[in-house]
Amino acid sequence: MNPKLKSSLVFLAKLLVTLVPAYFVYRNIVSAPDWDIGDLYRLFSTKSILPFVLALVCLAASNFTACLQWKLLLERQSVHLSYGHLLKLYYVGLFFNNFMPGNVGGDVKKVYDIRMQGGQDTVGAGLTATFFDRLYGLFFVTLFALAMGVLFFVHDEAQRSFIWPSIWIFLGFCAMFAGLCSRRIGRLCTSVMSRFLPQSIGERLVHMFERFTHFRSFRLWCQISLLSFVTQSLRVFVHFYCGLAVGVALSISWYFYYIPLVAIVSALPISIGGFGPRELLAQTLFARAGVASLESVVIQLLAYFVSLILSLFGAFVFLLGGKSATKAVR
Repeated sequence: MNPKLKSSLVFLAKLLVTLVPAYFVYRNIVSAPDWDIGDLYRLFSTKSILPFVLALVCLAASNFTACLQWKLLLERQSVHLSYGHLLKLYYVGLFFNNFMPGNVGGDVKKVYDIRMQGGQDTVGAGLTATFFDRLYGLFFVTLFALAMGVLFFVHDEAQRSFIWPSIWIFLGFCAMFAGLCSRRIGRLCTSVMSRFLPQSIGERLVHMFERFTHFRSFRLWCQISLLSFVTQSLRVFVHFYCGLAVGVALSISWYFYYIPLVAIVSALPISIGGFGPRELLAQTLFARAGVASLESVVIQLLAYFVSLILSLFGAFVFLLGGKSATKAVR
């Protein structure tokens, strides 16, 4: 198939997955009794400013801890870049994630930047660290949802069913990490896949599994677990403060229970920037907590707006070109 045609078909598929859920989100909002466009404006007031600022602070702090986790994963593979330089690359990646179609463009950009700073040998290290970093973040938010479900919602018949997706996703991540970091399981997986994949792809998979064995360190796992706990907690608080900004006084436990599921759906490269499926799922879930359709959607859009504002720093770094940072590799 022609690459341009294939790219166009993929984009059209993502556009469809974006627009169809968005239509149902809109229909759910306007079908509410006494709906009026003025409801949207009445959500915001002068009292919204402080929670919005706190959301910005929480997300900014989470970016610092997330970048530190990324640095630790790179250093385990002998890629040593200064934290300040990596932070710039991290923000450039955020900018590409937010302003490019799809939600993985920033990860590709980070891998490319690592390669430009460290040479061809750092491509695998950048790819492995970035891939593992994203997976571990999703794993931790799933752990949050599972913990909240067991602590607060296991006895609630209306909410208990949502524990099962968290359990299965959690077990899936555990199996994936076992396969990535275990030499024995890794060899078994690569031997099976090599029978069904071309030789060149099979060799790359073997090399990737070998890189993941660099992460077999108890100290490293303790470090990244602590960092992921702080990072993902702060990002859940971003949604909590965005909720307060629009007058939704909901317990933080609901956010720790629902936002992980929303985050996992948003991370799937099936729509444009996560739009559509993210808002529809949030609208469906938070309705069970008594949050109106409009407010639940606005919370997600406001959290995304917070991310857009902070990622503009990445646009500034990208436009400068970062030439002075090319000597950052030790």
